[in-house]
Amino acid sequence: MTAFRFETYSVAMITPFRPDDTIDEAGIGQMVRYYRDHEVPALLVSGSTGEQHSLSVDERIQLYQTVRQAAPATMPLYAGVAAIRTRDAERLASEADKAGHTAIMLGFPPYVRPSQREAALYVETICSATPLPMMLYNNPTRTGFNLEPQTLFNLVKKHPQIMALKETGNPEVVSIIKKELGADFQVFSGIDSTILDYFAKGYNGLTSVAGNLFPGEMKTIVHFLESGQFEQADIQLTAIQPKLELLGSIGWVRVIRHCLAARGIISGGYREPITSLTAAEADAVRTALQ
Repeated sequence: MTAFRFETYSVAMITPFRPDDTIDEAGIGQMVRYYRDHEVPALLVSGSTGEQHSLSVDERIQLYQTVRQAAPATMPLYAGVAAIRTRDAERLASEADKAGHTAIMLGFPPYVRPSQREAALYVETICSATPLPMMLYNNPTRTGFNLEPQTLFNLVKKHPQIMALKETGNPEVVSIIKKELGADFQVFSGIDSTILDYFAKGYNGLTSVAGNLFPGEMKTIVHFLESGQFEQADIQLTAIQPKLELLGSIGWVRVIRHCLAARGIISGGYREPITSLTAAEADAVRTALQ
C-alpha cells in the first residue's frame, strides 16, 4: 500500500459570497470547474484565503460538503480546520471526514496564544476525531502562536497521521525538522513569491494563493522546483513577480474575488470588513493582468 502524500501543488481557494453575505453555492461549483479546467491537482478549502475565521462552524461544514459535491471524486481536497475552541475544531474535522475530504490542514487557535502543552492537547484531540492524514499549519503572524520543533516531533511520534507541516513562520527551522523527521515528512509554504528560496531551504511544496489567478504558471514553477530545475523555475517566477507583488499589495483575497466575479464565475459579494476594490485598484489589476 502506497503511503499518503500531499500534492506538492494545491490552490487555496477563496469562499465566494453573494451580495447578501451568504455563501455562493453556485459560484463554488463554477470555481471548481475553473480549477479543474486549469488542471489544478488539489484544493485547500476554508484556509486563511478562504476567510475561515469569518465563517461560522455550520458555514464551514456547508463549504466542505458543497466543494466535495462539486469536485471530481479523484481531486484531493484538504479541509482547513482551526478554531478558538477545541470542540469546534473537533467537530469541523469530523464533518470534513464525513463530507469525503482527503486530508486536513489543522491550524492553531488564533488570538488566545496557547502554551505548547495546550497546543499539543488541541492537536491530539483533533487527531482522535478523524483518521484522515493531517498537515499542521504554523502561522504565527496570524495566530500569535508559534509551534516549536520539539512539540512537532512529539506529536508526529505519537500520531503518525501527521504527515506534513505548513510553515509560514521561520523557514530556517525546516532543516532541523527534516533532519529529525526524515525526507518523507513534507513541509509546505503558503507564500508564492518566495517559493524558490524556500525550496532551497528544504520545503517540498506550495499551497498557492496566486494559483487562483495564475494556476498554470505556479504549477509549472513548482514542477521545475520538484525536479531540481531551479534556473527554469526562476525564469518563470521572475516573469510574473511584478504582478504578484502588485496584486499582493492590494490584497489577494480582494483581487481574486474581483477577478473571478468579473469573469462571471462567482457573485460579487464581500464579507466586511473586506471590501470591493476601489476604481483605482480595479484599473491597476486590469492593467497588470492584460
